[in-house]
Amino acid sequence: MQVSSEQKVSPAKAVVAEMDQVKRPGLAIINGQPTPYRLHFLRRVAKELDAVRLFSVFTHEGGDNAWTVTPPQEINPVLFGPGEDARNQDKVKYAWREWRRGGRVIRWMEQAGIDAVLMVGYNDPGRLRILRHCRRQEIPSLLFGDSNIAGEQVRGAKAWIKKFFLGRVIRGCAAVMPCGSMGRQYFLKYGARPERIFNCPYEPDYGLIERVTPNQVQAAAARFGLAADRRRVVFSGRLTRVKRPDVVIDAFVKVAGRRPDWDLLILGDGDLRTSLEARIPAELRGRVVFTGFINDQETISALYRTCDVLVLPSDFEPWALVVNEAAAAGLAIVATDKVGAAAELVRDGVNGFIFPAGNLQKLTERLLEVTEPSRIEGLKAGSAGVLKEWRLAADPVNGLRQALQSCGVLR
Repeated sequence: MQVSSEQKVSPAKAVVAEMDQVKRPGLAIINGQPTPYRLHFLRRVAKELDAVRLFSVFTHEGGDNAWTVTPPQEINPVLFGPGEDARNQDKVKYAWREWRRGGRVIRWMEQAGIDAVLMVGYNDPGRLRILRHCRRQEIPSLLFGDSNIAGEQVRGAKAWIKKFFLGRVIRGCAAVMPCGSMGRQYFLKYGARPERIFNCPYEPDYGLIERVTPNQVQAAAARFGLAADRRRVVFSGRLTRVKRPDVVIDAFVKVAGRRPDWDLLILGDGDLRTSLEARIPAELRGRVVFTGFINDQETISALYRTCDVLVLPSDFEPWALVVNEAAAAGLAIVATDKVGAAAELVRDGVNGFIFPAGNLQKLTERLLEVTEPSRIEGLKAGSAGVLKEWRLAADPVNGLRQALQSCGVLR
């Protein structure tokens, strides 16, 4: 839905609309593709931050997942990318197209009376063009990024070039909005001022997870043939190299003999599925279930309730919302030291363990520890307290409110 300055309204409504525009600053949150967790945040902003006129801008329609989500009218969606794939936005081949898209967004901003921008990401020419426009027009821009310090791999001349250009982008913004402590370290490295950093972490719809009923859990279990008397480790994510589902399977194979009452649930799909299925010894194939991709958050949440431990062995995860979801569902969590969310939501010996990325031996040891009959219930129960503390300390809407106050958009 493109906002139009030519929309017909009655004189009385026009007066009300004009007064509303005078009273409330216009905030454009510029997103990539619509995803469930992003829409949840935007719904919260629309509901809880009514001191601004929210516009939820989407620059692309598809991306690296198969979600099919229609933005709800309550978030005031403005669409600039029907049919466009977010995976192409940083490719040189599409640079001119993204630059022009940035120009279209700028023209719309001028018509809509935008007073502040929350920019999600900075990896394409269109976004950089919008940020430059904001700097020149003295429109406060808040930069959200889920980058974290553990993902830094550039060296030599490339590192210098990145520091120079990204430093300019960051210094030109009124505030930066990382997801957590590893993101904070990343932005500090590139010149962000500590007093201009405000946490704005990804979060799922916690209410949806909490509302899952026993009937929904039973239905999800029946759909995938999950017996009620078994314990389970779950991997949740795309079956791609960086997620390292192979390491989960290898670790499970190593501990399966010592944990005969435990199974493995692989929640997700991807190019590696066939090779992963072949990796499982014949005698264990009845204890490993592949669900494929599930485009239904309620079913995913119900499946979490059939499990006990989330294992996330990724070589790198900027954040990893599945950690939030698992904690909210009452699971113990084992994740690598490269996962942004693990730094906040996994405490060794309290609700799980962190292990070095790529270290199969350490994962095997941690898996044996977390599935120890005398420990598992205590570790699962620990997730509630860890999650509660994190939500109180780093609420994304509060972070946005504080950032807008810091640059004078809100009082």
